[in-house]
Amino acid sequence: MTLSEVLESHREDVPAAVALVARGDDVEFAAVGEETRQSVFPIASVTKPVVATAALRLVRDGTIGFDDPIATWLPELAAPLVVRTPDAGLDDVVPATAPITVRHLLTSRCGWGFTADFSLPATRKLLAEAHLHGHEDLPSPGEWLERLAGVPLLHQPGDGWTYNTSYDVLGVLLDRVTGSLPRHLDEHLFGPLGMTGTSFLSPALPSGGGGLSSTADDLLAFGRHLLASDLLPELATDTTTAAERAAAEIFLEGQGWGLGGSVDITERDAWNVPGRYGWVGGSGTSFHVTWTEDLVTVLLTRTPMTSPSPLAVMRDFWRSAVHTA
Repeated sequence: MTLSEVLESHREDVPAAVALVARGDDVEFAAVGEETRQSVFPIASVTKPVVATAALRLVRDGTIGFDDPIATWLPELAAPLVVRTPDAGLDDVVPATAPITVRHLLTSRCGWGFTADFSLPATRKLLAEAHLHGHEDLPSPGEWLERLAGVPLLHQPGDGWTYNTSYDVLGVLLDRVTGSLPRHLDEHLFGPLGMTGTSFLSPALPSGGGGLSSTADDLLAFGRHLLASDLLPELATDTTTAAERAAAEIFLEGQGWGLGGSVDITERDAWNVPGRYGWVGGSGTSFHVTWTEDLVTVLLTRTPMTSPSPLAVMRDFWRSAVHTA
């Protein structure tokens, strides 16, 4: 199917969307509803690859180090507690045996976040008190860090993979490191790449896990930047074990996790290409780059995901992108 046919076939459930596939200079674009290439969409977790790129650049220039304790900039999180087992009660905790580091945030191994079981006591507390997404009124960064500090880790730092919260912590850390993450991204990434439609929905608390809005062309510019840079090999290197991928099947569907996004390591579906890197957003968005094919794919919708499983339109879009452009 062409991109237009893909979007039209899902129009009943996804009435507003844009799709873009670029292989080199050859670009195909389609839209339904009143959307255009300039339409701005909340991109939710597609924020993660952007923030990971900014963090990796700061590591490269020596501003931060992979193994720096995050307490250097986030003293509120200097002494986390850890539940004795993932399903333990909130009072069955032990001190963390090692500091949380920048590397733990980038690889989603800090201990705060989500597993396949959302009923765990520590997970329920995280959702109730420190989950940033889906709320219009966000706390200040300091207030949020205090709330998060009261939530025990699901595992010792570095000992497992959990989804999402690491990147919200990373966003606040980078905000403190740079003086302002929104300004830093404007000056060092968005401005130079011409990403004029990309910004944080709430600059007061820049959520590295899901706070950006953007456009199809801005994400195309970002994707082309990754394909042309030496950052992509590091971003797209799997950091998970087979056991972690199996436990995170609900999120990763057999693929690995690099820095800020998934990386294809198995050809489970037609669109899986080893090394393909990117991620999906809960607001109904997806972004991927495939360096072996000089390929950038962007799908932006206004139809929220109701589970970690990608929308049907996403799967059809990815399948079509294999054969388009």
